[in-house]
Amino acid sequence: MRSRLFSSVLFALLQCGLGSTALAQSWPSRPVTVVVPYPPGGLADLTGRLYAERLAAVAGQATVVDNRAGAAGIVGTAYVARSAPDGYTMLLGNNGTHVIQPLVSATASYDPVRDFTPLGTLTDAPQLLGVNVGTGLNSLAELIALAKREPGKLNYGSAGSGSFGNFGGELLKLMAGIDIVHVPYKGSGPAVLDLMAGRIQVMLDPAVLTQVKSGRVKVLATTGPTRFVGLPEVPTMSEAGLPGFQLIGWFGIFGPRNLPREVVAKAFVAVTATVQDPEFQKRVIAAGVTPSLRTPDAMAALLKSDLALYGDIKKRANIQVVE
Repeated sequence: MRSRLFSSVLFALLQCGLGSTALAQSWPSRPVTVVVPYPPGGLADLTGRLYAERLAAVAGQATVVDNRAGAAGIVGTAYVARSAPDGYTMLLGNNGTHVIQPLVSATASYDPVRDFTPLGTLTDAPQLLGVNVGTGLNSLAELIALAKREPGKLNYGSAGSGSFGNFGGELLKLMAGIDIVHVPYKGSGPAVLDLMAGRIQVMLDPAVLTQVKSGRVKVLATTGPTRFVGLPEVPTMSEAGLPGFQLIGWFGIFGPRNLPREVVAKAFVAVTATVQDPEFQKRVIAAGVTPSLRTPDAMAALLKSDLALYGDIKKRANIQVVE
C-alpha cells in the first residue's frame, strides 16, 4: 500500500519537475529532525509527531521531534531558516509562524517566502465563532444586531494581540460594521476559561470546540469555506450572513530554502501519507481542525495569498507591531 502511494505521488511530482532520478538513493542516510516551534502537548506537537512517524515509514530512517518553543513560534522557525538545506531539518509551520508573526512581530528575523521551501499542508484550522450561552445569542445575525444596538458592550477574547483570533475578530468588526472590544490573553486557554465564565462574550478560535460539550459555549459559525466536519450542523460565516468571510489557519511542513528536489518529492509523499491516515484524521478532527492536503506549489500560493489578506486586515484594523 505504501509502495503504491509512493509511486503515484512521485509520478505526479515528476510530471511537475519536482522529482529526481536519484530519488531514495541519496536521502535520507541518517535521522531527520522535525522542529515543532511550540511546547509539547498541543495541537502543533501532535501534528508534528504524526508527520514524523509517517516520514520515518516512507523514508526508512528514524525521525526526531525537536520542540524548540519561544516567541510565539519565532525561535524554532528562525532556527530552521538558518539550517543547512540538506533535508535533515524540517519545520512544522503554520499561518502563525509564516503569516501572522512576520506581520506583527518586530523579532521575526526571517522572510516567510524567501527563506523556506514549502513541502505540503497537513490541516486547515477554521476559526469557530463561539459565544457564552448566557448571552442568549443563537446566530451570527443576532450577535451582529446586539452589537449594533449596544456598541462597545460586547467583548471578544483572543490568544493575544496580533494572534489568529485577533485578526478574525477584527475582520468580523470590519465586515459586519460593528464595535466589539478586543481583550487579549496570553494564550487561547485562559481566554476560553473566561468565555465559559462570561467575563468575555465572544471568541473566534478553534479552541472553543473543547467547551461545547460543557454547555457553556455555543458555536454560531465557522470561518472555513465549508462546514467543519466535527460540527456539521454549524453554518459557515458566509451561510450565516457574511458572504465572503473566510479565514483559515493551517499547518504544513517546510524545509529551509533551496531544498533539493528529491527531498521535496519524498517529503511530500510523507505529507500525503499523513493526511490520508485514518488515525491522523480522527485525532485532528477531534482537536477542531480538518485534514487538508496541498502540494508544495499550492502551499506556496496559499502562503502568498494569506500574507496579502492578513496584511490588508492589519492595515485596515490598525493592528500594531509587537516589540
